Amino acid sequence: MVERPIPLEELLNSDVTKETYDHEKALAIIRSSMAIISTISSSLVLWLVAHSKQQLSTTYHRIVLGMSIADILLSLSLATFNVVTPSDLDYIGWNAHGNQTSCNAQGFIETFGGFSGVYYSCSLNIYYLAVVHYQKPDYYIRNRIEPFLHGIPLGYALIAVITFLVKQNFNNGGGQNCITPVYDPPHCIGYEDSDIREGFTIPCGRGRDGAVLFFDLVFFITMFIVPCVIVISLGMIYRGVRQQEKKMARYGERALMQGPQQTATAANDSNEGTSNTFLSKILRRKTKSIKRSNSR
Repeated sequence: MVERPIPLEELLNSDVTKETYDHEKALAIIRSSMAIISTISSSLVLWLVAHSKQQLSTTYHRIVLGMSIADILLSLSLATFNVVTPSDLDYIGWNAHGNQTSCNAQGFIETFGGFSGVYYSCSLNIYYLAVVHYQKPDYYIRNRIEPFLHGIPLGYALIAVITFLVKQNFNNGGGQNCITPVYDPPHCIGYEDSDIREGFTIPCGRGRDGAVLFFDLVFFITMFIVPCVIVISLGMIYRGVRQQEKKMARYGERALMQGPQQTATAANDSNEGTSNTFLSKILRRKTKSIKRSNSR
């Protein structure tokens, strides 16, 4: 059954339209205000990293840098007070003064910041998993693991946003953000795809022939993978911490400095701890004396 077009005057004066407008206004003000606070907070994190002693010399700080930049991009895209919303939707979207270009930009930045941010959260968990559970040294993490900790969040987000932009899947869903795959507002009811209603500029059904399935798949994968990675990694980190606590309780703090193979013989070595310590002191003193004689 084909729906008939709603007369424009009836659409603009309906109670549903007025309620939607008021709801979108309140939501836009609250969301933009919270986004400004989030931007300031993430900027403060960047300032702390930049003024720290290590700055960007550690993997942890570089991951935090990526997370903070992603959050700033996401927050800035949401802190617009709806001004980038296409003016075609000013009857349901408060403060809508934008166009499709501004909508594309807002959707691009929001999606890139959102995807890269959540995957950077996974990267941070994997980093701690490598440090705490697997006890990997810094050079190993930096050379073998860190490229993936940055490449996956940035690569996934870039592939997604470029595909959405090319396939015209950045559309406004009705007064809020521009991450709706198909443009189908109330004034398009009863109109065919690609039709442009009189008085409007954006064609109805925009993006329906694009990557709608890919759009849904990308969001589904993110909603499924990210919680699984975080929960599993946190569980393994907890298990690693418990194992280290048991080592300390049984063999002392020296067990934490040993590798996995050395841990198996820690019980035997603990009985010789005094003699080993004494020998190590002698060796250190002998090495220092040799260095001093060579320097002379």
